[in-house]
Amino acid sequence: MERVADYLSVDEAAAQLGQLAAQLRVTEFARVPNLSYVFSPYDLYPLAPRVRSPLDYIVAFAVDMDGTSTTTEPLALHALEYMVRRLTGWLERERWPGLDERLDVPLVVGNSNFRHAEVLVQRYRAHIDWAAFSQAFLEALVWTLACMPDAQRRTEIRLNAQHCGLKDLLLDPDFARLIDGGQVTTDNVGELVRPLLTRFGPAFRPTHEGDLVAAALDIYYFRYHSILQRLERGEGRRLAAELGRKATEPLVGPMPGYDLFVPLIKGWLGPEIDSLYEPLRDHLLRTASLGHTPAELDSWRGRLVDLADRFRRRPAKLALVTASIAYEAQACMRVVLDLLRQRVEAWPVPAECRERIAQRLGPVDKLFDAFVTATDACEPRLKPHRDLYSLALFQMSVPSSDYGYCVGLEDSEPGIIALRAAGVGCAVALPNHETRRQDYAAAAEVVRGGLPELILARNLLLGPTRDNR
Repeated sequence: MERVADYLSVDEAAAQLGQLAAQLRVTEFARVPNLSYVFSPYDLYPLAPRVRSPLDYIVAFAVDMDGTSTTTEPLALHALEYMVRRLTGWLERERWPGLDERLDVPLVVGNSNFRHAEVLVQRYRAHIDWAAFSQAFLEALVWTLACMPDAQRRTEIRLNAQHCGLKDLLLDPDFARLIDGGQVTTDNVGELVRPLLTRFGPAFRPTHEGDLVAAALDIYYFRYHSILQRLERGEGRRLAAELGRKATEPLVGPMPGYDLFVPLIKGWLGPEIDSLYEPLRDHLLRTASLGHTPAELDSWRGRLVDLADRFRRRPAKLALVTASIAYEAQACMRVVLDLLRQRVEAWPVPAECRERIAQRLGPVDKLFDAFVTATDACEPRLKPHRDLYSLALFQMSVPSSDYGYCVGLEDSEPGIIALRAAGVGCAVALPNHETRRQDYAAAAEVVRGGLPELILARNLLLGPTRDNR
C-alpha cells in the first residue's frame, strides 16, 4: 500500500529538496509567504526552468484577468481605497489623498484579496476609527445579505459577523425584516442601518487579527460588488462621473489588443488579419517609451497573416485565471465580452468574418477552455501559490510533458511566481500602470507594450515558420 506521507528529519528534508531540484532540473525555488493564520509562515516551491522565445508552437495560453486581459485593476484599487477610508473615517481627500503609488499599490495587486486587505489593515491599523468601522461593516453586512446573489459570499459575511460579536444582530427580527424586505440599495443602506448601529454597533469587535482583516475585506467586497451590479444595469457613465473617470473610458473593459488576441489564438482569423494591423501599430506608437518606429512596425506587418495561419492549423487552448471570486469574474467577463463583440463588429473586415467571430465570443463557459477563480480554491492557496494555474492546466487537459509549450500571461509578480510554480516556464509579464514597479525577475519575458507588442513585435513568442527560416 502506498504511504500517505514520508516523515523526514530536518536533514532528510534538506536532502530531499536537493533531489527534487535535480529531478525537475530546476535551479530556483520561491519562498512564498502564507497568510497570517496559516501555521507555516511560508511554502517553498521549485520554479519551472524559464522557457524563452522563440517557441516552435503553443499548446495553451493561461491568462490572468485583472490588469492583464481586463481593465479591472483600477476598480479593485478603488475598492481597497474605499475600505481604508471607511476603516479610518478619512472620507475626504483633503484628510487622506488615497493609496500611495509607491508604498501601497505595489503590495496590493496580484495577490489574494485577503492578502491585500491584510497589508492595508497592518499599515493603517493605528488609525482605525471603530465607530466608522462598525458602521461600514453593518452597511456591508446588510447590503450583502439583501442584494448579493452569491450564496458563498452571504455565508462568509454571516460567519464574519458572528466572529466580530454580532451574533445577536443576526437573530434580531428587525434585522431579518430589513434584509428580506427588498428595499435595500447602495444609496439608502447607510440610513437603514442607523437604528441597528445604535443597538448593536458597540458589540462590533473582531476577536483577533484574522477576523479584523476578514471584516475589512467585507467592506471591500461591498464596494466592488455594488459597482459591478450597477455596471451590469448599464450605469457605466454615471459611475464614471462619480469616480472621476472619463465617461468614454469603461470602468471594466478589455485591455488593448485583447479583441484581436482571443480570435487569433483560437484560429478564427485568416488573411483578413492584415486589415487589423493599424490599431496595433497606432497603440505602440502612442507609447513612445517603447522605442518602436513606424518603419520597424511596418516591417513586422507581414508576419500577421502567417501567425493567423499557424493558429488556424493548430489552435491554442485558452484559460482565464484570476484571484477574484467567481461572482466578480463572471460579472466582469460578461461586460468585457459585450465590449469585445462591439469592437469586433466595427472591424474593417468582411461582414461574414465579423459576424462569425462576434458570435463565437459567447458565454464564458463556451469561450474558455478553463475558467478558474478564487472560488475554485481557498484563500490561503491563491497567487503567488500555484493552485489556480495547476487547476487551469488540469481543466485544459494539458499533460505535464506539454507544460514547456504553454504560455502564461500575467501583470504581477505574484502571478509570475504562481505560473512557474505550476510548471509554466514561459511566464510572461505584461506590466501595466498599476504594476509597473513590481519585480519581474522571475519572468521568462517582460513585454511592456502589452498584448499589442506581444502580437506584433514579439510574434506571440513564436519563431519563424519553416518556410521562412
